Amino acid sequence: MKKIIIIVLSVFVLVIIGRLFYSILFSNDSTNNIGNIKSDVESGLYDYNKGTQQMNSRHFQDAEKHFLEVLKYKDNLNKETYINTLVNLGACCANQQKLADAEKYWKEAADLGDKDAANNLLKLHQN
Repeated sequence: MKKIIIIVLSVFVLVIIGRLFYSILFSNDSTNNIGNIKSDVESGLYDYNKGTQQMNSRHFQDAEKHFLEVLKYKDNLNKETYINTLVNLGACCANQQKLADAEKYWKEAADLGDKDAANNLLKLHQN
């Protein structure tokens, strides 16, 4: 009788573990779902996130490339993401001593109402 109870409990535990792994592997989270990944790429979100990661790692040239890709999807971006992309592009350019490009991106962001970009422009002109 004890052997039967142990077998039944073992099967029950294995079924629960199997279902847990199945839900992890086939969840609808964007890292696993091809449709979500495609959507992230087509919306510019993928490149925005990669650019942010590269910028935070001080890889400004790589970050700039990703942020420029984001601008290709300008029509699909919300205003905040678009402005943040411009501000980040300006920062990447400034860190690479491409000051004319930095000024261009920060000016566009400032014209859209971003105070950080306006402050960056002010500092740029003071130097």
